[in-house]
Amino acid sequence: MASDELDVLVGRVPVENRRAYTVTPDLLEELGYTADMAEDAEYAALVLASVAGLVEFGERVVVVADVDPALVEPGEDSPNGECLLTRCPPESMTAWFVDAPGVDLPEVRKGASIDEAWDMPEVQELLAEHDLLWNDVAEYRRSQ
Repeated sequence: MASDELDVLVGRVPVENRRAYTVTPDLLEELGYTADMAEDAEYAALVLASVAGLVEFGERVVVVADVDPALVEPGEDSPNGECLLTRCPPESMTAWFVDAPGVDLPEVRKGASIDEAWDMPEVQELLAEHDLLWNDVAEYRRSQ
């Protein structure tokens, strides 16, 4: 997601048929996670979503939502957690993550795959040195 799309948090912009990232069976298998490692798998999906955002938008902005599984369809890159979110009601959104101001983001070729971006030393450095900042959606909603 791009930072100029954060109005999804207040429902001004609908979320429909949007690429998203979640814990998929293929992601669990790809990363060697077991069912008791749900928290680790969720964090991996968050990081993969942030890399996808870097590729598509040149920034890392990730909205987290707890949606009805009926609203989620398989995506093309299931081993990286990709899915299709057919709809996401604003009340399902619980938090959003973004880089701290001033973090130097690497340039990634638009259209690169997550795996190609992941393999870039600059992306690995970003992931190792800069965790995303957690924000409660209530904070954003109060400011609108």
